[in-house]
This record gives sequence, C-alpha cells and structure tokens, in this order.
Amino acid sequence: MSANTMETDEQFTYNSPIVNFYSGKSVFVTGATGFLGTVLVEKLLFSCKGINNIYILIKQTEDLTIEARILNYLNSKAFHRVKNTNPELMKKIIPICGNLEDKNLGISDSDMKTLLEEVSIVFHVAAKLIFKMSLTAAVNINTKPTEQLIAICKKMRRNPIFIYVSSAYSNVNEQIIDEKVYSTGVPLETIYDTLDAKNTRLMDIFLDKRPNTYTYSKALAEVVVEKEFDESAAIVRPSIIASSIREPIPGWLSGSHGFPRVVEAACKGLLLRWHGDGTVAFDVIPVDHVANLIIAAAWESNERRLMGNKGVKVYNCCSGLRNPIDVSTVMNTCIKYRKYFGTRTMSIITPRFIMKKNYFLYKLLYFTYHTIPAAIIDGFFWLTGRTPMMLNTLHKLRKLSSVLEYFTLHQFLFLDSNVRGLLRRMESTDRQTFNFDVTEIEWEPYLQNFVRGIANNYNYSM
Repeated sequence: MSANTMETDEQFTYNSPIVNFYSGKSVFVTGATGFLGTVLVEKLLFSCKGINNIYILIKQTEDLTIEARILNYLNSKAFHRVKNTNPELMKKIIPICGNLEDKNLGISDSDMKTLLEEVSIVFHVAAKLIFKMSLTAAVNINTKPTEQLIAICKKMRRNPIFIYVSSAYSNVNEQIIDEKVYSTGVPLETIYDTLDAKNTRLMDIFLDKRPNTYTYSKALAEVVVEKEFDESAAIVRPSIIASSIREPIPGWLSGSHGFPRVVEAACKGLLLRWHGDGTVAFDVIPVDHVANLIIAAAWESNERRLMGNKGVKVYNCCSGLRNPIDVSTVMNTCIKYRKYFGTRTMSIITPRFIMKKNYFLYKLLYFTYHTIPAAIIDGFFWLTGRTPMMLNTLHKLRKLSSVLEYFTLHQFLFLDSNVRGLLRRMESTDRQTFNFDVTEIEWEPYLQNFVRGIANNYNYSM
C-alpha cells in the first residue's frame, strides 16, 4: 500500500473534515514563537499531519540570529510529542525572517515570492501585549501590520483564509460584548494623521473609555480586518489566556505573562492583598482551547466561502458566560497548590488572598500586611550588611498587579453564539480532536496544573 493511500485511508477512518481541510495546504503564522503561537503550530503539526508547510515569521534580534532563534524554538518542550511520534514533521516548520514594523513586514523578495505562491491560510497571532505603550507605539505594532498583512494576502495566488487573533477586551468600553466588529468612532485615517502630527491631547477621545492603548489598538485592527478583507475571514477574541488544559502538556506555559506572575507572587506570600472585586468573574481560557478554536475557525471560514458567504465572522473565546469562576476563587484555589514552589514561599501556613473593592480599605490592608513587613525585612538586611530588596520587590509587584485591576473591578459579559454554533457544526471526531468547549473545564484540577506549570516554567526573581 502506498504512503498516499495510507494517508487517505487514515483521513477517512478518522472522518475529520478539519484535518482534511488542512491536508496539502501551507499556512503562514505571525507570532508563532509566542505562547499562543507555539501551541497553535504544535497542534497543526500533531493533529493535521497532512499539512504541507508552516511558514513562521521570526524577527532577528541583537542577541540572537534567526538560526539561533529557530533552534531554540524547535527545542521547546511544547514539541515533545511531535518529536516522539514523527520527528520528520518538524521539517515542515520554515522560518521567514521579518519585522512587523517594517515595510512589507521586512520579508525578503525571495521569501515573499514563496508565500505568495504557496500559502492558503494566514494566522495573524502576533501582538505586543504591553498595556502602557504610547498610542503611536501600540498602533504601529498592533494595527498597521494588520493592514500590511492583508495587503500581502490580497496578492496571494491561493486566495487565503485570514484569521486575526484579537482580544476579548478590545471593546471593554461596552459592558456586553457581542460577536461583531465595533466602530471605534474616529476614522482610521484621522487617527493616523493625528499620530503623525504627534498630537496626544485627543488620547481620551480616541480610547473612548478603554483602559489602555493595547485594547484600543486591537479594536482598530478589527476595524481594519472588516474594512479591508472582502473574502472569508475570522476574528478570534480570547480572554485571559492561561496554561494549557491538555495539549501539548497539561499546565504548559511559556514566556512572561502578567497574570501568572501575580499568581506566583501570591503563592510565595508576596502579594496577598489586591484592589478589586473578588466576586467578578475572572475570564480565564486555556491556551489550547484558543488554538483549537483558531484552527476550527479557518475551516468554517472556508465552508462559508464555499457557500458564497463572505465577510468577517467574530468568535468570543471566553469562559465567563458558560463556566464562570470569580477572581477570589481563582486566586485562593491557586494558593492551595503553592506546594509546587517548595521552599520558595514566605510562610509555613497557607495564606488567604483578600480583595477589597474600597480603595482606602485596600491601601490600609496593603500597608499593614505588605509594606510594614517589607520595611522590617529591609531594615534587618541593612543592619546585617545585605542589600535591602523587599520594598523594591513589592513596588514591582504593585505595578504588575495594578495593570490587571481594571479587569477585576469591572464585570463584562462576552456573548459566544458563534463559538457554540461552530461546536455544533463540527463532526464528533473534530469536537474531540479540536476541543474548545469551556463547559467541560473543571477549574480545580485545571488551576492545580496551572500552578504546577508556573512553578516549573518560571525562573525569575521577584
């Protein structure tokens, strides 16, 4: 029996429309080296073995060459099961040197020719998740590259499906967020002209009650997708992306993310008082759920195109509506499993994470339980000839937690009828292989693995 026959039989055996859709197709992924991007690429390799090539955009840095970066990437633990089952699949990952902020994304003519000829699906995952960027920086890295990428897609011979990964919080100036693209009020051309003129006085008008420039730049990019992409496309909006629930490893994490750092600080006893409403549903979503939804959304976009249904479809990839868990429960459940940090904790007994909505009461508790003990420890360090560090550490943690406070002081409702509809339309085999059903999440074991993942993957000084 030939290899091609075996592959075809395998597809029919598994009866997977999604796997069949990806068979023989090449994809282009921006942000592939990031947390979500890595899980997406690994899942495509592992579950869609008939995929042709996966081209990933990689930026050369001052510290590492492209060759060094791709080597580090391919050596990630995330790819362990691919290497164990079929290491030859790793050869399908092909780096494309580029830079989102450069013209044509910094892609060389020869690489561009390859992409234009071969790519059938484009996943735009790349973003800079820094809340306190200037508006100019946020637009230049999160909005304008989306325009450039869409312009490239329009030149691609295979008329690609386009998937843009946004954020569920891109429109938190609304309390109920539906699966649609919201107007940002000000035309894009006006925003660009204002930024070029260095006029920052209109910032508050532009943001329109959004908490930061990151969420605004993602909302602008959504507008770009709807305006510029006249073929079938999709926008996937994940909420707070946390560790994997199953794939590639339960509890897998990579990189340095704000929320896991807060959890680590709480588990170590360094941050146990937080300004926020503990009853607010904390919308956490496993990274592999997001990757699976992205993969399935591309398949459904193609199905819509075959039926003549073009345009942009939005998917709110969130847990708060179907399987809510409040922020106090999240944090205190995580602290229950602080044992994974071993001796790197501040107390023997299990502490309790306390949130206060009243700012004055929060400041009083914070001063009593954090500032005073830190000052005493620093005083002891100074007297014994060591470098005082606790107050400085506390200051860094306070800045870190403050950027998340907005999301623990406000309750949002993310509607998800498109997500549920996609689940219903998938074959049972695909629902199992590319599962993103949040109603099946059991929070206690998931958060246990989350804490284990933080303890195993993070190595930085608090």
